Amino acid sequence: MVLGLVSTPGRVRGAEHFVPARGETCLAAPQVWAEALTEQLPLFLNLALSRSRSEFQVVLVGKPEVEMLSPRSPARLRQQELAPVLPDTATASPEAFRLYFTTLERRLVLATPAESSANPLAGRRSETLQLAYEAYVLRANPGDPWRLVRLQVTGSGIPIRDVTNGLTAQAIRRWQQSGCPLTGDLELTRPSL
Repeated sequence: MVLGLVSTPGRVRGAEHFVPARGETCLAAPQVWAEALTEQLPLFLNLALSRSRSEFQVVLVGKPEVEMLSPRSPARLRQQELAPVLPDTATASPEAFRLYFTTLERRLVLATPAESSANPLAGRRSETLQLAYEAYVLRANPGDPWRLVRLQVTGSGIPIRDVTNGLTAQAIRRWQQSGCPLTGDLELTRPSL
């Protein structure tokens, strides 16, 4: 009986804490999905940045904010909210939410030879970049996984731009393709083919 309880896949429930089993996160409520994503995003985004040979590394992803795009809102208003992000094949009333999160990225900058010869202590300094993201996430039916359909970014001195096909969006999709893993999943250590 103990073995059955230990090996049964599914949900772990605490008094006030719910942790979905691996893979269930892709289907979870928007807040659960968003928290799992932002917890794992530094790992997936740093892998993407490393592959692209970027000098930046994600140090921190802020707590996500979720804003539901309510199915109860009038059809005209809902259509205005979603029209820019809905694919042509979308159903008439998909579930959707807007997700806001921030990243703090850092890179080390080496001193130039002239700077280091003038001051032997000069060597490295870090530059940080804080970015704010707005994502539109939707699904056609309640049992479907969530799907990122638009991602925009801005930052200090950076105008809002669409990065739906950028590295951060690729990292989010990679997380989803990996089954929306949670912290501690050993699947992350497997080499990808």
